[in-house]
Amino acid sequence: MEKRTLYRPSFTECHLAAIGPPAVMAQEAAAAVFADMAAAMVSGGIEPIGQKVHGPWHERQRVLAARQDALRAAGLDRELPCTFVAGRPDGPQGPVCAQLWGIAAVAAGTSVATLELPAGGRGRLLSAPGLRLLWIGSIDGADERGRVAGPPTPQAERMLANAEAALAAGGFGLPDVVRTWIHLRQILEWYDDFNAVRTAFFGARGITGAPGGHPFPASTAVQGTSGEGACVMDLLAVQASSPDAIGSVPHTCRQPSPFAYGSAFSRASYLDLDGARTVFVSGTASVGPDGRSLHAGDREGQIREALDGICAVLDPLGAGLQDLGPGTLYAADAETLRAYELLAGRGQIPGLPLVPVLADICRPDLRVEIEAVALVPGTGRRT
Repeated sequence: MEKRTLYRPSFTECHLAAIGPPAVMAQEAAAAVFADMAAAMVSGGIEPIGQKVHGPWHERQRVLAARQDALRAAGLDRELPCTFVAGRPDGPQGPVCAQLWGIAAVAAGTSVATLELPAGGRGRLLSAPGLRLLWIGSIDGADERGRVAGPPTPQAERMLANAEAALAAGGFGLPDVVRTWIHLRQILEWYDDFNAVRTAFFGARGITGAPGGHPFPASTAVQGTSGEGACVMDLLAVQASSPDAIGSVPHTCRQPSPFAYGSAFSRASYLDLDGARTVFVSGTASVGPDGRSLHAGDREGQIREALDGICAVLDPLGAGLQDLGPGTLYAADAETLRAYELLAGRGQIPGLPLVPVLADICRPDLRVEIEAVALVPGTGRRT
């Protein structure tokens, strides 16, 4: 298990990632993952904010049952929300793995609470001096009766409307969202249509990425399922008393704004608080300055290009790959995972705390996409 922390006077930010042992049953792997994670939460006094679990779809109930058993055994709250995502609903699956974001060493005036949301969902609300932060997971396209059915486009419209209603329950609005994680069951067939829905929905609320409008959130959109629907989303919304506490990176020296080729998101968003910076790096793939895919058929080339793209995000923010905390390596096939492992094993790329997930990327010629969070200490401390 990997753990990264970032000290702030009001709280210490904690990021955990665990990968289940290979060549064992999913339930056994899940038991090991969640036992390790629960032990780290107890020993570190970590109050969780958001958790994501990856595993085979047909083993979902057993994996989540193992999570409940581990929470119970550690004396932790079994009602803590999490999102379960199967990268590929059918076909080859990656290992069982889990990620958790939380806080520890909480100072006076800082708290985390579970927030009951419309349609029976739950979010986690962090309140600290000068900061309110809301994480909501597993937002789908269910209608007012709780049914998830019909064509993908209406489901996407309902998913975004459901997200807006959930945000409002916590006193937030869609322009407060700084990060989204979106999983589309059939991303290769439907990504353009989804982008049209997202762009129209954001634009109607003044989220345009243009001067005078709100910036686009950082985002990842890859294949995945968390239920029977066509799409599911997690999000993070932030309100800060200082107008300079929240920022975005619309483009970099290596990659244009994704909006230039139809995707309404920023390359990254960041939170500056108490002399420390957290950077939420969007899913980054092998895309060149003109928006075209690079290194077609070259898995190692695409991996290097994605990491160079992340460096281009981080460098102007005073960070680098050494500052990355746990993230996700989305690979379109097992050969891409092996290519990454070979590059890391030869020391040609740095070893990073990434959990591997098999999933289609947004274009058929892209084999890898990497998302991560960077923890930049400034006057604080990172471990």
